[in-house]
Amino acid sequence: MFRFKQDFLASIVVFLVALPLCMGIAIASGAPVAAGLITGIIGGLVVGSIAGCPLQVSGPAAGLTVIVYEIIQTIGLEMLGLAVLLGGAIQVVAGLLRWGQWFRAVSPAVIQGMLAGIGFLILASQFHVMIDDKPKGTGAQNLATIPQAIGKSLAMPQFAPVEVRELRSDLLHEVGELHRRQVNIQERLAEHAPHVPGAEPSVAEDAEPPAVTMPELVDQQQNLVEHLKALTSQVQRLETITEGSKRSQRIQAATAEALTQSEAALAGMQDGTLNEALTLQKESILAFDNLLANLKNHHLAAALGVVTIMTILLWQASAPKALKVVPAPLVAIILATILATVFVIPVLYVEIPDNLWEDVRFPNLAMLSNAPWAELAKAAILIAVVASAETLLCATAVDQMQQESRTSYDRELFAQGVGNVLCGLVGALPMTGVIVRSSANIQAGGKTRLSAVLHGFWLLLFVSALSFLLRLIPTSSLAAMLVYIGYKLINVKAIVKLREYGWGEVAIYAATVGTIVFTDLLTGVLVGIALSALKILYTFSHLETELSMGENGEKTAVLMLKGSATFIRLPKLAAMLEKVPEDVDLHVDFSYLDYIDHACLDLLMNWAKRHESGKGNLVIDWGSLHSRFDRMARIKKDESERKDEGKQLAASS
Repeated sequence: MFRFKQDFLASIVVFLVALPLCMGIAIASGAPVAAGLITGIIGGLVVGSIAGCPLQVSGPAAGLTVIVYEIIQTIGLEMLGLAVLLGGAIQVVAGLLRWGQWFRAVSPAVIQGMLAGIGFLILASQFHVMIDDKPKGTGAQNLATIPQAIGKSLAMPQFAPVEVRELRSDLLHEVGELHRRQVNIQERLAEHAPHVPGAEPSVAEDAEPPAVTMPELVDQQQNLVEHLKALTSQVQRLETITEGSKRSQRIQAATAEALTQSEAALAGMQDGTLNEALTLQKESILAFDNLLANLKNHHLAAALGVVTIMTILLWQASAPKALKVVPAPLVAIILATILATVFVIPVLYVEIPDNLWEDVRFPNLAMLSNAPWAELAKAAILIAVVASAETLLCATAVDQMQQESRTSYDRELFAQGVGNVLCGLVGALPMTGVIVRSSANIQAGGKTRLSAVLHGFWLLLFVSALSFLLRLIPTSSLAAMLVYIGYKLINVKAIVKLREYGWGEVAIYAATVGTIVFTDLLTGVLVGIALSALKILYTFSHLETELSMGENGEKTAVLMLKGSATFIRLPKLAAMLEKVPEDVDLHVDFSYLDYIDHACLDLLMNWAKRHESGKGNLVIDWGSLHSRFDRMARIKKDESERKDEGKQLAASS
């Protein structure tokens, strides 16, 4: 009973942390908010029940947003589910084959560089969303246009009369919902069209219109048109109140264009080919985008974003200890939502359906036959590798944070695979174990897997019964939360820590970050891994030697070895030993040596025998050897001493 009470209370805290993160990560990924929430639900109810790390909490992760965004841009949202399903299947097989430990075999410099690169991309893209704008494309483009975004948001927010703000705010809510429905219809149609990556969907000119096989989509489009017609009266009222201002005129023109394009899309679905219907749907979505652009206000959105970030910082720094259990992002989102509601601020709001399962997309035969399998395979492997590495590294951190349980890495990998297979089946986002939610679980007193399972239940209950509350949340506040998360992922302290292990680690980190930002995540990770491998090869093949002869005629010399003395460098070491005169006592300095192998030790011992047959001696400071190979050196020393003792006994007898 005691543990149930602790798990019950911890589950509520984890739920409060997970709710805004699930929505924000979905927005950052370019996916419907429902896709992130469904992933959180599956991560709690399913993965939490079978996980190999009981106190780890799974759900959509910031580390996968870049991958998911690229998948959606490359092969379309309708194919995301297949990519996630295949990635999950790879994880299931890897778990069954007991490969869990291998996914952890990545250099810390690459991991930190990957997280920082993702952080830069999230911060850059969500900075634009925070001012109710759209990301500009690549990571480099988003970073380069941040000054432009700042310029858009610098003007002082101007509050129109309450009635005007109410009308514009209502219109933003209504048009945002229509926009979501139009995108959903377009995606449903796209599932039935052959798709070539980077090209427009196309079908034969005599293809059968989708209205024959999917009349429900025609009904949805018809309802959308009727709803938009009803909004024209509100737009006319807005123009009347504002006395025909230029802004209201632009809004009216944009509304008329959206209505025209929506009606054209409806006609295309009823009478045209699938190819024509898809083209008209795209035109309708662009018209809705233009209407939203005329309704929203960059200055007010930016102000809400700043309030969100400042609230997070202030709450973390000065909240009473008794209230620290309430997560700072949740406090910030609630405050921004209250301000937006009380002051009726005309900004973009979260788009979510009344029924969460409207956005569920089960794979069908048309999707499978039209799937770009080469692109899907690449996406699936990337999801599997990155999600597995992030999950298992998170599990290691969870083990270090508590003593209640220990991770079974293969079981955890299998559980994550099952979760991602289910997410793929319903078209949701991929999942990983998430350190923010997991640490919140532990700090809140979670003792068993029940807390993770219950958090999934609370998510399901909330979005099923209270989804209307989510529509009150400004999109800019969620984006601001992600801007802060992106900043935290960059983690400048990690660079300082890596520097302790040499500039080589810092260089790998920088190369990984730069490649991710200017190309893509997979390329960046591969570059980091390749550089780590080259560094290992260099480390185990690089040896510096320096021979210093004694001064003032002293018959002494010092051979300093730095790096790794392996069989690869035997010729170099032998050449240096040959430079030592026969009558000189040689001291070998191991103080700067990282490693020495059996071959090099044999060379030194054999050279010593020849050298001592003359007038010289070999002096080795065995105590200066690193503990890694000190035992080997001592064995060699003992063997040499026993041979010397044997010679002395033989001579004395």
